[in-house]
This record gives sequence, C-alpha cells and structure tokens, in this order.
Amino acid sequence: MSASDPNQPVHSDYEEKVSVVSEHAAAAAREKPDPKEGTEPVSLWAFLIAGIALIVGAGYLGATNGGFSNGGLTFVEGYTVDPAPGGDSAAVQLTPGEQWLVDGKKQYSLICAACHLGNGAGQGGLYPPIAGSEWVTGGTERLAMILLNGLQGPITVAGKPYNNVMNPWKEALNDKKMAQVMSYIRMEFGNAASYPDGNGLVSAEMVAYAREKHDITGMTVSHLDGFDKDLPGPKLDLVTLEPIEGSGVPQEAPAE
Repeated sequence: MSASDPNQPVHSDYEEKVSVVSEHAAAAAREKPDPKEGTEPVSLWAFLIAGIALIVGAGYLGATNGGFSNGGLTFVEGYTVDPAPGGDSAAVQLTPGEQWLVDGKKQYSLICAACHLGNGAGQGGLYPPIAGSEWVTGGTERLAMILLNGLQGPITVAGKPYNNVMNPWKEALNDKKMAQVMSYIRMEFGNAASYPDGNGLVSAEMVAYAREKHDITGMTVSHLDGFDKDLPGPKLDLVTLEPIEGSGVPQEAPAE
C-alpha cells in the first residue's frame, strides 16, 4: 500500500481512508462553544414574568389612569402669567369680561370639548353641536338645567335627532365656573349673533338660582318643557362684568 495515496487505507486492520483524529477535530470545531460565566442566555421564565408584570401594570393604568384625572387640571383662581422681562405688561391684561370668557373656555376644554369638540361642532350623530344650538342660545334656565343635571334620551338639535347620555356637572362645577362655561358657549362659535345686543353672559347668581330650583335626577327633554326663558337677574356688562341696572329678568318675589 502506498503512503502517498490518500484513497488507500492508512491502517490495514480497519481499512480507514481518513484520519479519525482529523474528523473529530473538524466536528468539534463546528459545535458552539460552551457559554462563559456571565454570558448565559436569559431564562424563558424571566420573559414570562416580565410579560405578566407588563400586562398587570397596563391593566392598572387603564383602570385608574395612574391616579391622573381631569379634575387635577383645574386652574388657579386669579393666576396670571408675568410678562417677559422688557415686555409690555399691558399686552397680557384682560378686561373682567374677557377674563370671564377665558376662564369659561378653560372649563369647556376640560369637561365639554371631548364630546362637543373644541370648535363646538359636535360629533356626527353621537354628540350634538354647541354652535348654532337653540338649547344654548335660547333661554338660560333650561341650559343651566342641562349642565347641572345632565340629560338622557332623545333630543333634537338644529333639526337633527340625537339619543345619548350627558353627564351632570353640578358636583364638578360651582356656580361661578358653571356661569363661565355657559357664558363662553353662548358667546363663542358664532352664537353671540343670536342676541340683539350680542350679550350672552351669565352670572353666578343666575346659576345659584337654577341649582336651588332644579335638582333633577335622570333628566330628559320633557323636564325642560316650560323653562325656555332666561334666569332671573340683571345682565352683566361685557367689559366690566358689573350688573347692568334695569336689564335682564326681575327676581321673583319671595313667597309669603
């Protein structure tokens, strides 16, 4: 047998044609090396536990909002932003009437815009519009009743039917904030043009009257029948926010 012929057996006893040592060395080279200490792969149990923790945490945040709520976004009464150094302080000064509407817009953005949108257009057949709504530009008494007590069941707004549920806001808004919201929606979205003098402001005293007189649970449109007039009380000056003598609806005489 020739030692130079690779096809001839190396050992005649086993008729081997290749070196066993070379074959074992090549096989060992193809295998992955054992992991070194500190580089072991993460256990599947760790992934499972982390996944469960994420699911539980997401469920908690979804149910509780993580302790965050719109109620914590109320603004500070009387707070104003200081003008920038060297700026014109008069540029940020608002008249009492303007500030009344600005504060009303803040409350509207917090509690109303989610359904009725920031432009007051409403959402299709779900939530009616504020803009051009006869329930907003009409008598302030029934508007106050709606905001205080909420509304459920069918209602027609601007000629279109709606059937949904509006939450009551008598617990969330005091008389002043309720009056500011009412003033804002009556003066915004082109609604001010519905009044002969363009004045749709509402006072806190008007809301206090409505709150005391109309405490209704599960209110529907039928409860609003006969209350399409304005709340008693003088109108507010658009600039100074002072009551205008001789204007508005006279207060009812106290019952004897």
